[in-house]
Amino acid sequence: MVRSIFVQTVFWRVLSALSWASVSLVTLKLFQKNLTLPIYGLIGVAVLILGCLPALDGGFRTAINRRILSLGVGAERDGFVVFGQRLYSWFGVVALALGVGILAVYSLTPNARQLRLPFAFYLLLGSTGAVVVLANAYLQQLIGLGLQRRMFAIQTVMAWTTVLVLWAGFRYGLGIWSFILSASLPQLCAVALAVPMIRIAAPETRILDLTWDAADSARLRDLWREASGVLSMQVWTLALYTVDTLLVGWIWTETQVGRYVVAANLFSKLRLLFQSADEAVWPILAAKAVNGERISAGIARLNGWIHGASMTAAALCIPAFLAGYLGGEWTSDSVVAALMAGRFLITGLAAQPAWWLYGHGCMHSIALHVRRELLVSVALSAPLGWWLGPVGVAWGFLGGTAAGMLYPLPAEYARRAGIRPFHLLGGLWSRAVAAGVLAALVSFAGIRLDAGWISIVAFASLAAGIPPAIAVLVAYRRARKAGITRPLEAAAFL
Repeated sequence: MVRSIFVQTVFWRVLSALSWASVSLVTLKLFQKNLTLPIYGLIGVAVLILGCLPALDGGFRTAINRRILSLGVGAERDGFVVFGQRLYSWFGVVALALGVGILAVYSLTPNARQLRLPFAFYLLLGSTGAVVVLANAYLQQLIGLGLQRRMFAIQTVMAWTTVLVLWAGFRYGLGIWSFILSASLPQLCAVALAVPMIRIAAPETRILDLTWDAADSARLRDLWREASGVLSMQVWTLALYTVDTLLVGWIWTETQVGRYVVAANLFSKLRLLFQSADEAVWPILAAKAVNGERISAGIARLNGWIHGASMTAAALCIPAFLAGYLGGEWTSDSVVAALMAGRFLITGLAAQPAWWLYGHGCMHSIALHVRRELLVSVALSAPLGWWLGPVGVAWGFLGGTAAGMLYPLPAEYARRAGIRPFHLLGGLWSRAVAAGVLAALVSFAGIRLDAGWISIVAFASLAAGIPPAIAVLVAYRRARKAGITRPLEAAAFL
């Protein structure tokens, strides 16, 4: 049963990630036809800032979900469900003020002043922060109720609603104001879909609940230790995946900012796509379900093949794809693409160890590693960015990622799980290198054909898919020869 739910969850997670990646490509085309590259860079950073607000939730959503998952059905669990709803109703009010305030300050940056968008645009876009936070709270609550796969299904709907609203806004002449609608309407759609599911599982919850009592204060104190670890991890992670774009937007202007944002957006979507299984397994680990540890270990073996192939294909194909799909002005620097791919290869191989620690509640440990990665990244990228521009920022963050995720975090996971660190890392990187070599050959073949961006996408997909497929096939045949037919046991042969 666990395996069946896990497979469903991974399916919807992959579909959601693929939808968001596809929507990103469609929206890029809409931007190219309706906006200038400098305005895209400006608004892209503003939307990124808004997307960060749900992460600043005090860490309580994850702590609440872990507690609900461990309690099972009962009155105590229901109490934590209601507590979560009340807490995040109040946080939505805070997010409204934060969103407006942060984007008001952002409107004063050199790049924003140069482009001279109306101040009301920043205020209205910032006000959607509350809607973003509330929608995220409802969706995250589904995880605690054992409905993670439904959360991913709703996110799939949100992806396509976002692009449809954006297209309609441009189609009817709303211009930059289309972003206001595309940032808010899909979130309201998510609330409309999630609330009935939550009410069925926990009928006592309300859409907005601004009440508070002594029991809620007691739960707040009870969860603070774990939540503080999650908060620390979220703050450092949030900074880690946004500071590079903000640095580029602050140090440089116009087209260079837009190009960096385009590349960062695509790599971010790929990172989320290829870490789908890692993210889907943590609730199983938190609930201490049967086979959770074996599923996680199997994902670790497969990740070397997946991330080695996908990041090699991305490094080689994304610049060529953008040149054919959007034109030369929007094309990212090939060096920046290679550096981003290297960075996300390291994080991809560290994903399963990180989510394993997450599922076991080791939030403070994850925060320590992410903080190290961020501090080294900023220390390197600030001077390199002033000197080399976006390429320097990319170099700095690659160095920081190596400092935090190349060895320290996987090594801690290995020690806690009873695995030799160098045995773990040797297996991960040997698979990644083998997959990367094969993916490079396929990618080069697609680029040399020069048959347009559709051909490049097709070859990039083959390059990312062939090495893991070969690995799975070989593992299956080896397992059959050894008399093993169960998938979880066969995963040991990857």
